[in-house]
Amino acid sequence: MEKEVVIVINPGSTSTKIAFYSRKGELNSKSICHPQNELAGFEKMADQVEYRYDHLKPFIDEYLKKTDFNVVGVVGRGGIVKAIQGGTYRINQAFLDDARSGRFGEHASNLGSLLVDKLKNEFNLSDSYTVDPVSTSNISELAEISGVPGIIRDGRAHTLNMKMTARKIALKQGISFEKSSYVIAHLGGGISIGLVKGGKIIDVNDGLLGMGPFTPNRAGSLPLRGVMKLCYSKPEAEVRKLFSQNSGFKAYLGTEDVREVLKMVDQGDSKAKLIYSAFVYQVAKEIGACFAASKCKAHAIVITGGIAYSEKINADLKKYIGGLTKFYSYPGENEMEALAEGIFRVLDKKEKALEY
Repeated sequence: MEKEVVIVINPGSTSTKIAFYSRKGELNSKSICHPQNELAGFEKMADQVEYRYDHLKPFIDEYLKKTDFNVVGVVGRGGIVKAIQGGTYRINQAFLDDARSGRFGEHASNLGSLLVDKLKNEFNLSDSYTVDPVSTSNISELAEISGVPGIIRDGRAHTLNMKMTARKIALKQGISFEKSSYVIAHLGGGISIGLVKGGKIIDVNDGLLGMGPFTPNRAGSLPLRGVMKLCYSKPEAEVRKLFSQNSGFKAYLGTEDVREVLKMVDQGDSKAKLIYSAFVYQVAKEIGACFAASKCKAHAIVITGGIAYSEKINADLKKYIGGLTKFYSYPGENEMEALAEGIFRVLDKKEKALEY
């Protein structure tokens, strides 16, 4: 078993992360960058499969040529498919069809399942897997109610990192993951803030479109009157692109790089300071709402994601919510590790693979 490894693939908008994992952890990894001018030639996300596969396959071949590892599984980040329960899924034809069509949403993560389904044939594997896809939804019936019949609150979130971070903090605190309760705030290009209770995300904002604080380039929650006026004055596609790609810091300050925003604040830019302060305020307010949803019993509040590397943001958030419960900062993303652990739990029969 020491020679058994799994291959993990995590596609992003302009990169594809690939790694080899054993049961003890990461062995080797690489992030392959894809120039925007090359990706612009593909009409749909699924059209990029062969292009990305041809870029990642040489890295796989080169590494395996130098080792005597036995590839026992392949796992890819799952994308936007129909709402499903959390867990490790065996990728079947229905999953592939929905990911390829993009009918539930076009997103780079849709490529994960398509790539590993193709890759499994290289190692004569009968199955490929994904873990906690973007569309994972364990939102409680109570949290689904929106206020308008026919409109359901949904939560497309950074499920992989949120659940993995909760697992790590539970271990740190000596609490069973299945009995733990955490408010997890993933702060990155997209923002997901939710309540992870009993091992499930039972409430979370829609990190892609429509709820929560504004992000580096997304709108977050908006006053309905302004939304209605905008929607009646512009085509749907234009409004969708505005809310999901051209809002937030990008719209106010001309950059979606939070490091640049912080630099502007340090240089005394009054507008940048106001927008930055509003961002921290909105994030803290959403965290507070989730803490209230835990009946004020969450074991901790945890800040994670790329933005969590900023000591200033952590300190400014702590001024708002540091007195609620224990506060942790766990910067970065744990998606690759979460994918690897998920497939090993199935391979080692600690968990049963789910069917889509």
